[in-house]
Amino acid sequence: MFSDSHRQILDQANLNFSADQLARVTELLANQALINAAGDEDLIAALEVANALYRAGAPIVSDADYDFVYLNELKRRQPEHPLLHEVEPEPVFAGKTVDLPVVMLSTDKAYSREDIERWAARIEKAAADIGEDFRALTFKVTPKLDGYAAYDDGQLLYTRGDGRKGQDITRVFERGLQVAGQGARGLGAGEIVVGRRYFDENLAQHFDNPRNFQASVIKEKELEEHALKAIADHAAVFFPFALLPHWSGPWSELIADFEAIVQDIWHKVDYDVDGVILEITDEPLKQYLGATRHHHRWQIAYKENLATANVKVVSVTPQTSRSGRITPVAELEPTRLSGALLSRATAHHYKMVVDKGIGPGALIRLARSGEVIPKIEEVLEPAEPEVPAHCPSCGHELIWDNDYLICPNNLACPAQISNSMEHFFRVLKNNDGFGAATIKKLYEYGIRRVDEIYALTAEQFESMGFGPKQSQNLVE
Repeated sequence: MFSDSHRQILDQANLNFSADQLARVTELLANQALINAAGDEDLIAALEVANALYRAGAPIVSDADYDFVYLNELKRRQPEHPLLHEVEPEPVFAGKTVDLPVVMLSTDKAYSREDIERWAARIEKAAADIGEDFRALTFKVTPKLDGYAAYDDGQLLYTRGDGRKGQDITRVFERGLQVAGQGARGLGAGEIVVGRRYFDENLAQHFDNPRNFQASVIKEKELEEHALKAIADHAAVFFPFALLPHWSGPWSELIADFEAIVQDIWHKVDYDVDGVILEITDEPLKQYLGATRHHHRWQIAYKENLATANVKVVSVTPQTSRSGRITPVAELEPTRLSGALLSRATAHHYKMVVDKGIGPGALIRLARSGEVIPKIEEVLEPAEPEVPAHCPSCGHELIWDNDYLICPNNLACPAQISNSMEHFFRVLKNNDGFGAATIKKLYEYGIRRVDEIYALTAEQFESMGFGPKQSQNLVE
């Protein structure tokens, strides 16, 4: 799996392993299915190897697999490991090691809208702490370039290194590299990138990937003619973050049109982009929020990881929602996707099940973006669907309402009543203890309405099988 050039990169990064461990790491990086059985030491070694090769322009696993399989597993096992909280080091290229003019940190990552909302809630709390109006803050969204990070102070160009010390690579400007858009020198942090279309048409046959090309531009050795031409054609540039196209506005506008803003910014530039960066622009608040050893708290990267797999449907289970709609849940052959073992996916409604042929034996394409719920992307091989005639909860005959199967027994259907009560506590954000299991037990003891729950005493909760402390907590 490792070529001579790979081994040279690992030597430069001072990653030295025994032959046995290197063999285990090689096998682990080649086969994700081994990750659960891998020891912590081998998992960490695999991450160090993958990171060193990626940053030297010779990636051995995809960004998605690195983030969502290997790094995610380390996060699960050792949430305080330095790899998760410190800037991942760049490989050492030829050049003088120098102190960076500013600390260049990594960026915290979010993989769902909910993650972004939690970040914004932290911003709101910090704003309140220093007496600022959260509603008046300006949020900025820019593309997250997938290039080679560097810092230009107008005199020298530095690699990011470990975030505090980097290498002097000013030679790339001496080779003719320009600032994007004919911009000026000295605009700070940015990335060395190459145009996506240009790479596909002119460089793909000479370099394995854009990262491989970007690393070749930085190295001290004489450049190949194709790389020199890319620089002369201004297809390869240093793109300061300050010059990136952006959206800016208040949080209310950002979250109201979040998906559209993200998609628009994501596709604003013809360079490899692996997400968007969200940040606040208020300097006093940025100072107050500060940073960890790994990232600035006032900034976050939103990334999508759309991983797919072709999966067989075992069966389709109907479930009754609080509104009476019957939701079809496809039971699947267990499949690992984005680092998670998945065995279920929800179809939108039974009209979709009928029209697309989602039945036992169907072959579907399952997609999972980041760490969010999987969805059925496409039906590759349809099968005869099974459509229920009666509610799985109360047995009442179902009726069609446009695309949906409906249970009309809303006053006596156990699932509708239980789910409605659970939803009530969830919306109030007062659901500590009142999850699905608690509501189910209350229903079994004849509780059908929220006001009946509020009327219960601790002694009554205990008589239903709840422990003394839990009963007291439920009352309080």
